Amino acid sequence: MLINSILPESKVNGPGNRAVVWVQGCSMNCEGCFNNSAHSYTGGTELTAEQIFMQLDCSVITGITVSGGEPFEQSFELEKLLKLAKANKLNTLVYTGYSFEKLCIEHNSTLKLCDYLIDGPYMKNIPSKCKWAGSGNQRFLKLVDGQIVNNLTENEEYSRSAEIMIDAAGKITVTGFIEV
Repeated sequence: MLINSILPESKVNGPGNRAVVWVQGCSMNCEGCFNNSAHSYTGGTELTAEQIFMQLDCSVITGITVSGGEPFEQSFELEKLLKLAKANKLNTLVYTGYSFEKLCIEHNSTLKLCDYLIDGPYMKNIPSKCKWAGSGNQRFLKLVDGQIVNNLTENEEYSRSAEIMIDAAGKITVTGFIEV
């Protein structure tokens, strides 16, 4: 699998304490994407699923997030990585620019290994409702055996919130989006 980078532990890339794997390569090139360095198919490091897991401490994480780049453009390797995560009793979250419905047709066996999916292309002009989705058109889906069991996108627990206050003197105070 062509990998852009690995973060062995994170609390802000999905529910719980998790590792994050960013794949290298994406043909979508969404305008405003924050991870342009992962678009090219040159660069990155070729690693097997086993080599990726050698960099992780599964005793301190509860899940793994795979982002990109576009993970489903390396679907064979993605499936191996997700199988290894399941074997290590980790929950799985995959970010994709494809819709769940398209993936059902082309990558159903891989979807069966996903506990969570954030789907849809990044659209910079649509604010996100979910703290883990990049834009408001993307959905945060809970999957079981490759099927949607819950759309968590607008679940209050996972929502973004902020306050903008303007006092009589014109002082502006912005609060919110705080990750603990």
